[in-house]
Amino acid sequence: MPESTIASPDLVPLDRLTPREHEVLVLLASGRSNASIAATLVLSPSAVAKHINSIFGKLDIPPTEVDNRRVLAALKYLHATAQGSVHPDH
Repeated sequence: MPESTIASPDLVPLDRLTPREHEVLVLLASGRSNASIAATLVLSPSAVAKHINSIFGKLDIPPTEVDNRRVLAALKYLHATAQGSVHPDH
């Protein structure tokens, strides 16, 4: 069975994100689609896709055949907020 890319929850590098990437991640973690994120933040869909790919890189979430990177990014965000290591207004 292929190995998952889930990193240790204690190593959540959310402080690497720009304020805009953080806004995108918050919306992604709430289940929003790229189109919905784009409309909410008044961005183009391609800008949202670029931000999301940057988030994946900064959160150390490489592409694999076994993991959903959007879900992993959302889980990292939710874990960080539950642990108090991220402020909602970041």
